[in-house]
Amino acid sequence: MVYVDSSKPRLVQGFTKNTFTAMIEGVRESSIEAGLIAEKIFDDGIKGLYRTTATDGVFCYTFFKAIAIKY
Repeated sequence: MVYVDSSKPRLVQGFTKNTFTAMIEGVRESSIEAGLIAEKIFDDGIKGLYRTTATDGVFCYTFFKAIAIKY
C-alpha cells in the first residue's frame, strides 16, 4: 500500500505525479481509441489524480497480485 500526503513532498512528486499519474496519462490515447473510456471521463480522472497532490490532498493505493488459471 502507498499513502502520500503533503507531509511527504518527495513522494507527492516522485510517486503520485511522476510515476502513478504519468503511467495513467500514458494510456490516454489508446484507452480512448479502444472505446474503453470517454475522453472527458478520462481527463476528469487525471484532474482528480492531480488534485490528490494539493496541500490538502491524499493519495492512497493498494497494490495486489493476481494469478489466473486457464482451464
